[in-house]
Parts: sequence; C-alpha cells; structure tokens
Amino acid sequence: MNTMLYTLFPKFFQSLDVHRLAEVAQASGFDAVDLVVRDGYWVTPERFAEEAPAFVQAMQRNHMKVEFATTGFSPEMLAQDDTPLKVMSDIGIRGFRMSYFSYDEREPLFAQMEQARASMQQMAELCAKYNLKAVYQVHHGERMLIHHAYAALTLVDGLPAEHVGIMLDPGNQFHEGTDNWKRAISTLGANLAGMGMKDARYVFNSEDKAAPNKGWSKQWTPCQDGVTNWHVIAKTLHEAKFQGVLNFQPFYHSNNLDLLIPALQEEVAYIKKAMQETGEGTA
Repeated sequence: MNTMLYTLFPKFFQSLDVHRLAEVAQASGFDAVDLVVRDGYWVTPERFAEEAPAFVQAMQRNHMKVEFATTGFSPEMLAQDDTPLKVMSDIGIRGFRMSYFSYDEREPLFAQMEQARASMQQMAELCAKYNLKAVYQVHHGERMLIHHAYAALTLVDGLPAEHVGIMLDPGNQFHEGTDNWKRAISTLGANLAGMGMKDARYVFNSEDKAAPNKGWSKQWTPCQDGVTNWHVIAKTLHEAKFQGVLNFQPFYHSNNLDLLIPALQEEVAYIKKAMQETGEGTA
C-alpha cells in the first residue's frame, strides 16, 4: 500500500452480490473493498481458502482492488495453522485487521498489557514469513483492552512496523472519550497502519434529563455530521506521510441501503475534500 487507500468495510452490504457491491463501492468513490471474513458474508472462515480468491477475482473484474482484509485471526490461531496468511499473501492482500484483546477486570491491567504485547510480537513473526501486516483496531467497550492511542502504542512500539500496526478509530474512541488526534497520529508514526473512518455525535433527550446520563447519549453518524475534526486528522496524516488504509465503516442507516448509500457517497466526498484542502504544502 504505497498511498492512502480508500477502502470500504461492507458490514451492512451483505445483502448485495459481489457485482452490485463493487458497483456501489465504485460509485461512492472507493479504491478498494475489504475482504470480510465472517459467517454470512461473501467469504467465510470455513471456506476461506476457496472463497477469498474468488471474491478478490470478482472484485478485480469489476475494477475494484482488494488489499485489506477484516478478519478475526489471532496469533494463537495462526501459530497453529498459518494457511490464512499464505492465502492472503497469494491473492494480494497487504494487511488485515486481526482479533481483539479482551479485558478481564479480575486481572492486573499491566499484566494483561504485557501478554498482549507478547502476542503482537508473535503476530509480527508470523506475518514476516508472508510479508503481511496485522493491524490492531482501537475499539470501545467494557470488554476491550485497548481504548486509546497510547495503550495501542505499547502493543507495537519497537516491533517491525512493516508487519504489525495500529488502526485508530475516532468513532470508536469518541465512545470512550476522544483523543488528541495530532499527537496520537504523530506519536504512532510508522506504527499507524490505518484510520477507521467513522464518527458519532451527542444526542440529547429531554425526557431523560433526570437520569444519570442527564439525557445525553452517543449515536453513530457520517463523518460530515459528527464531532470529530477531520481536517486536523487529514493535515496530520499528510504531515506524517501516512500510507495506510482509510477504512470507511458506515454504521449509520444500517438497516436501509436507500439512506446508507447516498450518505456514504457524501461522506467519502467530504473526507476527500478535507484531504485536498489540508494537503497543500505538506507533501
């Protein structure tokens, strides 16, 4: 991946066949579509070796790249059987989103972080054999170990950046607070492999103002409508000479493609404009 790659995580497009998915992605301004490895999708874990090449070939026939995969592969799983790594390498995948590390409140935090770090070391060694990069996505939730850029940095600092990296995610991280995006991107440096392109906003319900949350909740929304300053992110990515994936994860209008598709097209156009406006003089 030599430049920023605009790629679609098609979680809510599973009702479409591969040809129609490629049409939607192309019309929305994407360079590529993720290879999603999940039950009920175009490529399943059980038939990965057969379905993954077929998906990539079908996308290529429809003029769409497939260079990034969304998987649940863990280092432990791949140490037992590294066939998925060979398959991905053979079909042109350059990086893949790996499994998450779980948080156990009964165990000391730093012990868990040390174990996660050891797992990332193992993953780097596995990926080196096939010239792949495993990417860990920062995620919100009580069960997730890594909520923040600096926790993510401890996973990969000093490990080979060509084989393990981090995907920051402003939408996910907003659910835990937020981040200083300029500092996060700059500090991760070569360890930054991707940006999860999704956003969210605060929503106020006056009927719940006496509740502990005082009526406030958080809701997924397109990048053009959310709380994140994408111009700061875009400018810092340019300054960092970022060459990873911009992985669009449209979690809004999840049950209505008639609303989702035009909102996604607007979202991609918004981000491309922000990239263009902030890129002058930073290359």
